[in-house]
Amino acid sequence: MNRWRSPAIVFAALTLLAASASAAQVLKIFVEPDPPFVLLRDGKPAGPYLEALQALLVGHKLSLQVTLMPHRRISAMLPISPGSCGLAIDFSPGEAETLSFVGRVAPVKLAVYALKGAPSVRNIEDLRPYRVGAVDTAEVRDLLGAADIAFEPIAPTAQRTGMLQRKRFDYLVSDERPGMLDGDSGAQVQRVFVLARVDRWMACHAGLPPALLATLRLALQEGLFAESVRPIWVRAGLRPYYQAVRSEWELIPKSPANAARRPDLPP
Repeated sequence: MNRWRSPAIVFAALTLLAASASAAQVLKIFVEPDPPFVLLRDGKPAGPYLEALQALLVGHKLSLQVTLMPHRRISAMLPISPGSCGLAIDFSPGEAETLSFVGRVAPVKLAVYALKGAPSVRNIEDLRPYRVGAVDTAEVRDLLGAADIAFEPIAPTAQRTGMLQRKRFDYLVSDERPGMLDGDSGAQVQRVFVLARVDRWMACHAGLPPALLATLRLALQEGLFAESVRPIWVRAGLRPYYQAVRSEWELIPKSPANAARRPDLPP
């Protein structure tokens, strides 16, 4: 009887090994909540950033294990968490010595906002006498710090224009985002000038295998705005934003059709 069982056992073991080899590799993703791009839906991490990333990686047998956390904790966790990557984080020359910055995933336009009728300012130095609220990112800290401008840090999930309307501060430095000037905000708040254009990156633990890094770079050639993930942005109600990025971001190849498409028109 044992002689007949042995081949069956060997076959079962080989089947399990084959299934394990073909299973999707799990990649740990750390990302900061940043509505409407990254948010909780039914208690689970969701949003177009994560959905687009999953769609771009599914053909490469990679699945995501997503953990939401503040960006400062992400910076602390990445160097000590093998098999992990941070999504949509600031590029830092210092951290580039200990992390693998895989590629850009999204563009960010930093701008100064004020209530309509506020005193005129034309550059960053003009902000110095006023109360300034600003999103707490590395680029903003560097820009305002270099200009010797004190500011009140604002979390990504805060109602930024609402704080400005309540006169918590005189000027707001924030990344431009969908719906920021809709409704009451649009009637009271205006963009004064664009401060800088920067990018968000995917950065990974330095020990990530070179083959996996190459796969990620291949999948993220157009960041999270590849043509193949258009339906994800449309379902999220962010088609105009997606198309504006496609038409403006330098990472996206400018084909004649793409260059001619207006963000306010349907695909």
